[in-house]
Amino acid sequence: MAHRCVRRLKLAKPSCFAHVRQFHLTTSRGDALAAHGIETLPAASGSSTPPREGPFDALVNQKVAELRGVLSSKSPSPHRVWASYLELLRFCGAGRVPRDIHQGVLRKCAPSGAHLRAVSAKLMVEQRRFRDGALYEARFRDVIRNLRTSGETPSLDDYHCVLERFAALGNYRSAMMVLEEITQLGLVKQPETYALCLQALSFRLTQPIWHLKRPLLVDEITGYCTKILEEMSMNGVEYHPRIVDFAFRILKETLNMEGFTAVMKGAYGIDLAFPDWSPLEFWGKTEGPSPGAESFAERLPTRLPFSLAAFHTALDYLGRAGSLSKMIQLFEVATNPLPSATSNPSFDDDDDDDFGCSNPQVAPYSPPHIQPNTTTFHIMLRHIHRARNEVLARHYLLVALEAERDHARSLRGRTQTEPPDQLPALRVSITRNMLLSVASVANDNKDVELLRWVLNKTRRTIKRKRIDLVYYEQLRTRWIEEGLYHPPTLSDAAVEGGEEELPLGPTSSFFSTFFSPSSSGDPGRATAPSSTLVTASDSPKPFRIDLHINLLRRDLDQLVRFERRVEDMLARNVQRIKERLGRRVWAGKNVYLRDVHRRLPVAKEFWRRNVNYRPRSQTGAHRAVASSPRHTSIQDNSPSQDSADSPDESLDVQQTVSSSSASSSKMSQQS
Repeated sequence: MAHRCVRRLKLAKPSCFAHVRQFHLTTSRGDALAAHGIETLPAASGSSTPPREGPFDALVNQKVAELRGVLSSKSPSPHRVWASYLELLRFCGAGRVPRDIHQGVLRKCAPSGAHLRAVSAKLMVEQRRFRDGALYEARFRDVIRNLRTSGETPSLDDYHCVLERFAALGNYRSAMMVLEEITQLGLVKQPETYALCLQALSFRLTQPIWHLKRPLLVDEITGYCTKILEEMSMNGVEYHPRIVDFAFRILKETLNMEGFTAVMKGAYGIDLAFPDWSPLEFWGKTEGPSPGAESFAERLPTRLPFSLAAFHTALDYLGRAGSLSKMIQLFEVATNPLPSATSNPSFDDDDDDDFGCSNPQVAPYSPPHIQPNTTTFHIMLRHIHRARNEVLARHYLLVALEAERDHARSLRGRTQTEPPDQLPALRVSITRNMLLSVASVANDNKDVELLRWVLNKTRRTIKRKRIDLVYYEQLRTRWIEEGLYHPPTLSDAAVEGGEEELPLGPTSSFFSTFFSPSSSGDPGRATAPSSTLVTASDSPKPFRIDLHINLLRRDLDQLVRFERRVEDMLARNVQRIKERLGRRVWAGKNVYLRDVHRRLPVAKEFWRRNVNYRPRSQTGAHRAVASSPRHTSIQDNSPSQDSADSPDESLDVQQTVSSSSASSSKMSQQS
């Protein structure tokens, strides 16, 4: 029965199924060879017919075209790109995939570096961790392996794509492994290669870590940073702003002066020991690529322009490291440079007579020249306050006051003759932070004279700013009436980017606030050659009268409150001095009298009459204590005391308890 049914079964003709799509193909022997090989066998040279494309080749080409379409879209999904790539690999293997497909998948199988940075920062705020970094790293590793399996060598741009993602996530260990692989392949490293590795190192320092493990992390990252800088020096790689930016961020964690000095020499050509002379390493070298220079060792490296942001970074670094003398030296040399020795040969003659031949012609050098601004004096006074140096604090506050007067006088004069669009912004302005640094030094050292001086300068600054505020408000009204100025919207006239509030005490160095925003945001500009002259490239900001008026109002409000605070500080210190010296008088000890220039015992009545004690009933602490029920009941049951037997008529109760007898002799000498 079964055999009879099989004989009756008739197969349809092949032409009947021509319209049906074939899902399962049976390849011939030639198609099978083409499937396992990279390319199909070439046709005979004498044959006029084109080579026949097998079904498998057609399917592979279709998959390649589909993947190209996905990669060519504006923002494809990384997971869709990776799924299409895996499907293509299952059909033909890694050796048959074109090189541009591998490179396109390498760039599109993970989000961009900016997107990864934003997502990880958002999760960090929510106290969560970004966990897809290992997934993307595995994809990068597979694509690079497939590219090398196919007989191709990854280019430097391919590794830059991987380093960009690692830098965005702070994956510094994988970034250093990629840098080692680039060295093994013999690829020529560019400054961008080192910049991406340093970015990964510096960003890892800003991420949270257990406090017991942080010292180990800082040591490891600092070691990697030193290794990169040494390799750059050996290979003759020139610095660019991004490299200097990230290197300073890392070196600030350990305040490594050797690394910082090396970066300043290599990037800006400035020797911190002698800022007004060229480093000794550059003596005898030619400037620029001259025909006589056969190697990098004989050529003077291209120096970056010493900008205001770099100047602030150097001052802050030296201040944090405690090198106050070098910070002062760099400030004086950069802001008040001496004339060039080539234009003043008399300096050369004097040096030759005393110290032998010192010809600067062997090392052409232009000393740095910077115009300080408000932030410059903030940094200087903050670190001087930390060093507790009253003389330097008073001196540089006077320098800032003089600079503000000169700039304000020049600006007011130019407003009378020039249009608004040609006026520069005010460069130096006295703020609360500057005065607070000096007042804190005086308060810590109990220097009453310096506190009085700060109070006097504060009142003069308030008076001058009030006059300026009235003038610029009238000037704004006149410009509007004359049609020279059109008020912008409220958002444009708001205070944007005023000077930063610099704390007085030690601050966290996780992220520095003195770097130029453009130094790490434009990688294309970083590779451009820079000028060999060490000059400031900062252009003056335009004058905006609305912003200037808002800044004056803000400074006035802060200074008025600061004036009351300094008055309280001065009154408290004077009261404590009266208290300490009064105890010496009541104990029968001598005190120093300035009018007779010697120590004499003083009577109680003479002391009470000349010191000007306030009655106890006028002190706020006494009224607060006297009004309490417990104090009233105790006072009713206690015997009366003669106020003439005590020097504490006007002394606050808390001040009396907190006074120190150990410092009474010092205070008496100052009085």
